Amino acid sequence: MNIETHRKSIIHRILDVQNEVVLDKIDQLLNEEGYIYDVTGKLLSVSDYKQEIEAILKVSEENDVYNSEAIRNKIFKK
Repeated sequence: MNIETHRKSIIHRILDVQNEVVLDKIDQLLNEEGYIYDVTGKLLSVSDYKQEIEAILKVSEENDVYNSEAIRNKIFKK
């Protein structure tokens, strides 16, 4: 079973759950796994999110970033 089929199967099963305790357990499991949306709306796991933050901090520490004026000049091609 591929990931998409597996995901849909789980979704359909969850939609049929009537037991609040079971839903709470599913919610807790998903919260523990931890997912975050990035600025583009892409869903990231907490570990992926931390890797992105670490990469951004590394670039920032290396001063390989643009300030507002540089971005404005780049946009308007000054």
